[in-house]
Amino acid sequence: MSVDFREDGLQLYNEGRYSAALEIFLAEETDPAEDTELAYYMGLCHTRLGEKDDAIRLLHQVVGSDSHLIRLYQARMLLSWLLVENNDIEGAEQQLREVLQEGFESPQAWSALGYCQWRRGRTDLALESYREALKLDDGNPNAVNGLGYLLADSGEDPLAAIELCRKAVETDPDNMAYRDSLGWALFRAGKTSEAIRYLTEALSNRPGDDTIKGHLEAVRTHEQPDSKI
Repeated sequence: MSVDFREDGLQLYNEGRYSAALEIFLAEETDPAEDTELAYYMGLCHTRLGEKDDAIRLLHQVVGSDSHLIRLYQARMLLSWLLVENNDIEGAEQQLREVLQEGFESPQAWSALGYCQWRRGRTDLALESYREALKLDDGNPNAVNGLGYLLADSGEDPLAAIELCRKAVETDPDNMAYRDSLGWALFRAGKTSEAIRYLTEALSNRPGDDTIKGHLEAVRTHEQPDSKI
């Protein structure tokens, strides 16, 4: 199939017409197992369409044989996110380690790795990964929030946790996950009233979020008075 035809598919993808773009890519006579560029584009379409299993299958083909370094990085990062969505945390962590071992040290990769390590119960490693992310970009909001949350949840440094979580909220006030982290950090530091305010705001904007709901319930049922910090 001509290069122009593939570019037509990319244009449709960029316009948000993911099903139409996928139809064009599927019409190619090339086997995506032998064409990693095609597999990557098809994987992007399946991701946008919410077809995670197809996306994961295609992106595994890309990371298994592609030699294009930038595409390889992007495919591994996207694949790691999809694997987390599928609750394959170990698989996601493996992809992120490959990213870092291949020399793509980005705050996004280190932050995502920290999240996976935390999900696997390795808070010590997760703290290290978030700190590595902040060495590369001390303003990266995901790393700032992630480190703050872990410092609060582990009880290692409640004051630093509050400072970091406030910084994340100031960077992105509409991110309810950041408000949840700040609320939890405040609670862990004994500032229950302020914690309830942030957690209530977060839950009102994301009423179906079980994590925020659990945090708010824990704070409301706790009888610890505010401490002056």
